[in-house]
Amino acid sequence: MIDLRQQDDLRDLRPRFQLIVLVVLIVFGGLIGRLCQLQVLEGDHYARRAERNFVDVVDVEAPRGRIFDVKGRPLATNRPAYTLYFTAWTRFVVDPEEGLIATTEGERTPIDDASRDSILSLLDYVDSADRADVAELVDGLRGDESRGRYAQILRRNLSWDEYARIQARISDLDPWLEIRESSRRYYPEGELTGFVSGHMGNIAREVLERSDHLSYRPGDRVGQTGVERQWENYLRGRLGARSRVVDARRHEVATPPAEAQAALPPDRDPIPGQDIHLTLDLDLQRVAHEALARKLAGAVVALDADSGRVLAMVSVPGVDPNRYEQPIPAELWREWSESPLKPFIDKTVQEHFFPGSTYKVVSALAALSDPEFDPDHTIDCAGSVVYGGRRFKDTHVHGSVDLEQAIAQSCNTYFFDLAMRSTLTLERVEPIARALGLGERSGLGLNGEVKGTIPTEEFEAREGTYQGGVRLNSAIGQGNVKVTVMQLAVLYAAIANGGYVLTPYLVDRIETNEGKLVLRTEPQRRTAVPVIDPADRERIHRGLVGVINDERGTAYSERLRNIVVAGKTGTAQVGRETERPANAAAKIVGWDTTQDHAWFAAYAPADDPSIVVVAVVEHGGTGADAAAPIVMKVVEQYLGSTSSETGTRPRGFGVPPPLPGRDEPSDAAATGPALPGQRPGARARDGKGEAR
Repeated sequence: MIDLRQQDDLRDLRPRFQLIVLVVLIVFGGLIGRLCQLQVLEGDHYARRAERNFVDVVDVEAPRGRIFDVKGRPLATNRPAYTLYFTAWTRFVVDPEEGLIATTEGERTPIDDASRDSILSLLDYVDSADRADVAELVDGLRGDESRGRYAQILRRNLSWDEYARIQARISDLDPWLEIRESSRRYYPEGELTGFVSGHMGNIAREVLERSDHLSYRPGDRVGQTGVERQWENYLRGRLGARSRVVDARRHEVATPPAEAQAALPPDRDPIPGQDIHLTLDLDLQRVAHEALARKLAGAVVALDADSGRVLAMVSVPGVDPNRYEQPIPAELWREWSESPLKPFIDKTVQEHFFPGSTYKVVSALAALSDPEFDPDHTIDCAGSVVYGGRRFKDTHVHGSVDLEQAIAQSCNTYFFDLAMRSTLTLERVEPIARALGLGERSGLGLNGEVKGTIPTEEFEAREGTYQGGVRLNSAIGQGNVKVTVMQLAVLYAAIANGGYVLTPYLVDRIETNEGKLVLRTEPQRRTAVPVIDPADRERIHRGLVGVINDERGTAYSERLRNIVVAGKTGTAQVGRETERPANAAAKIVGWDTTQDHAWFAAYAPADDPSIVVVAVVEHGGTGADAAAPIVMKVVEQYLGSTSSETGTRPRGFGVPPPLPGRDEPSDAAATGPALPGQRPGARARDGKGEAR
């Protein structure tokens, strides 16, 4: 029989069917909506995420700008190198049975202890401190996921042995290690130009934090000293970027699919740093360095007398800047730091000294500014004076001297007398000294230049050193008077060029690597008019010519046969320095801190100066003995034999001139044999007493 109630049952099921259909529609609607969200609304976002699985963008270092001397010879260049990058947090873990496997859902995990130790064992270390530094870096990245998930520089300039060891283990360690081609800084002249070119070093954390707008990265190398630091923004260049297709283990795919290659973002070429051309003459620099290198410590500066161009700038001892491209053993660094010779200090601008008698030209100009002073008035030098119950000694008895002879013979008594008669007060000398560039930075802007000291009565009172004899000591460049070698060179350049105080400069021009001019430095005078009266300058000049060319001059024994040089010796008395008892390096053969500092400042040719040279030899003794031969060697190198008045070639370096009243030695004799009664290699002296 047919159940007549069947229609009623179907009517009861219809709402259920409708509910099921509604649920299905809602589910499919949700799926379609989600698909629209993923593919339409957020399609670009997920496409980029997918691309990141096979696209890797790495930084391309910009070639650093090069540094050249005035003739285009390189002082700082770049050489190919390999850099080891380390990523502490990766998407791989080490399974005891299966080895290296990918983590679930791509989560990142830190490197395990065994792999960490394996990596540390692949590198060469200069000492235990170096190993500890590398281990500290690795452990620091392990503990910081935000930094550790990105590749960081672990070691620069890998040696061939290190490179080979890492490549042999790269299959096991490649999630954490990668070797990239890079460059390292190379200084062809090494220590010869080390203080000028400067050196590179890792950027400090505090510098990185306050320079985030300059796009520096942890581990970047920046200029630490010299031109490298002063002109860092011109030299560093700008990073580029290179895109590459990688596999799941972040290995670059040699032949990527065309679709993947097309999805790569465009490469960005690096912008090379700009090249810097200096005013420095490498030939002159080498001559100055070779002459000064015979001494334990000292400095030489050579300037163009009319423009202030730095022609040579030498400080010894120094450190080869190439040493900073690799870790330096802690023991060696400690030895350098504690050495009394101070190899880290640029003695041309970072160290100030008592100028000794080279300062007498300032005292003379101050005296000439007094209307009541008569430069032709003579005094009788008896070898010492007594003032305030204290005896102030001279080098010897000079007899009757006026201003010019006081300069030529370096008579202390003459300037003592002016100080006692209040012609040379500190207040009168101080503005003259400052007008000539002393007591202020020269403006070179290199290596943390110091100001030096020009005392006044207020300064002496504040220091608790004011007493009656202060004026006497200051008049001869002692007391609290201190200058740098660069400042003294600026001073003597002003005398040489007629009274214009110049701002010395080292950078001639800056160019792009394609040769386009970016910047050119022009000579700069500090004042529009000379700061020295022409008549006063002429008197000082005659005295300086007499220092070398008058038989009574303190540097007569060092005169040149073919070049008339004007200059001034200086022997700066120093107190005995206290040596550090624990410092074994202080026991250096020939280093006697009881000896005076030796100075010599000169310009040449005297009638038309083109070069100014100043040298100081720390604890070298007298200026004529230790410093004058160095300056004369530099002058001869720069001027050559073109200005000869006699038609004969100049004396060789270290070859003595004839004694007064004797004939010049022949060319054959000038090359070797000593003069009669003189030991081989010794220089003749005029017997007029110890030079100041």
